Amino acid sequence: MKLFPLKLAQRYVFSGKNAIEVNVISWIAFLALGFVTACLVVILSVFAGLENLNLQFYSNINPELKILPAKGKSFMMDAEMTHALQELQDQGTIQVYSPVIEEKAFISYHQRNHIVHIKGVGENFNQIFHLDTMVKIGNALSPEYPEEIIIGSGISARLNLYVDPQDPVGLFVPKPGEGLISNQEDAFNHINAYSTGIFFINDKYEQYVFASLALTQKLLNFSSDEVSAIEINVSPGNINGVKSELQKQLGDEYVIKTRQELDAAFLKMMNTENLIIYLIFILILIIASFNLAGSVAIIILDKRKDSKTLRSMGMSESQLRQTHFTTGMLITVYALIFGMVVGGLIALLQQQMGLVVVSPTIPFPVKFTMLNFILIVLSVLSIGTIVSWFVSRNVKFNH
Repeated sequence: MKLFPLKLAQRYVFSGKNAIEVNVISWIAFLALGFVTACLVVILSVFAGLENLNLQFYSNINPELKILPAKGKSFMMDAEMTHALQELQDQGTIQVYSPVIEEKAFISYHQRNHIVHIKGVGENFNQIFHLDTMVKIGNALSPEYPEEIIIGSGISARLNLYVDPQDPVGLFVPKPGEGLISNQEDAFNHINAYSTGIFFINDKYEQYVFASLALTQKLLNFSSDEVSAIEINVSPGNINGVKSELQKQLGDEYVIKTRQELDAAFLKMMNTENLIIYLIFILILIIASFNLAGSVAIIILDKRKDSKTLRSMGMSESQLRQTHFTTGMLITVYALIFGMVVGGLIALLQQQMGLVVVSPTIPFPVKFTMLNFILIVLSVLSIGTIVSWFVSRNVKFNH
């Protein structure tokens, strides 16, 4: 008897004995819920793929750890700090470290000017950033020629500046201090450099200039030990453990950030976009669930004679309500399965064949995650349960 409401509900769903209008409304509810479910599968899978792609991309261009000054813009990389880093490298805890200097600068070439972000890097920097693989024209930085620079593609286009090791480029930074400025020489530090390469990474780095550490120190009037940060790649293992060990050795004068902390704003933006898209589709799912409410209500009206007969045979009102609740849940479950299968197939085709592309050479990435699967199942079942319960609860039966 406990399974009777389920068996009865199975007969009510898409039954050939139902009125045509009832089946049409049931099919509309089924397809509406199934369509939104399929869209959720595709959209969340694409967003997971985009997030994974961006994380992989940023893992190639950002260090695993970065040491920054707690106050100010620079610090002295003294013998104590060098010893601590070298000791960890000798132990195999960290793989490589490189001092860097980062600052805004003014670049001038043949009376064309632009504000850029200059980054001076040490000899080991290429092992962290793999900058040589990103140079599209010309050559990467060479430690033998400290006056060389490589520029981002955006700077190249803006200044009409290409690879020319004979034609100097002017780099300027404001001199620190106070008081009135009488001429340009008093206002800026200035050096000449030579463009030997053009790189492309992404839009963020289009306005970057990479230079040797020595050239950047000279431009900023830094001493040979003064740097803005130290970038580190650690050996496979516990990054947070290495961070804690470094923080303990270096003290509170320095801030150590992981790759995730460096990319916190980007990750927050990605998560916010993902949440907004999810909430939009949940709203659409709620709207689509009105079709489910209408379908269950129409089935209840269509089966009034059956309900009277069942009541006269001893079936309780709670069992009748359970039957109609189960009817709504069956439509929900069937739509969920249909939507998951269709959405999964579309996402799989995109993953394997790249049907929709971001650019002519890059298809939208797709990634299936258990979290998204659970989220979709719980969302659809929750809304279906609430709607089915609300409609069946308000059924009035005539005695």
